[in-house]
Amino acid sequence: MNRRAAGVSFCFIATILYVSRYFIVTSGVVSYADVPLKSALVRLGDYDILLILSIASLIIGVIYIIVGEVKKEK
Repeated sequence: MNRRAAGVSFCFIATILYVSRYFIVTSGVVSYADVPLKSALVRLGDYDILLILSIASLIIGVIYIIVGEVKKEK
């Protein structure tokens, strides 16, 4: 696997981690009429580790893509 493919993989992992925050929080909501979306989104504070991991994975992925492109030109 070259660096560009690894970078794209890390960006995909970052996307999955970021989206999973919202799926975890809204999975307990049966109906939006019963529990307002605002109160469900307030619970996102408990899942900050997923946000941190997604940002870290995105940064690593972008670095891998940039390094792969720079090394290709040389």
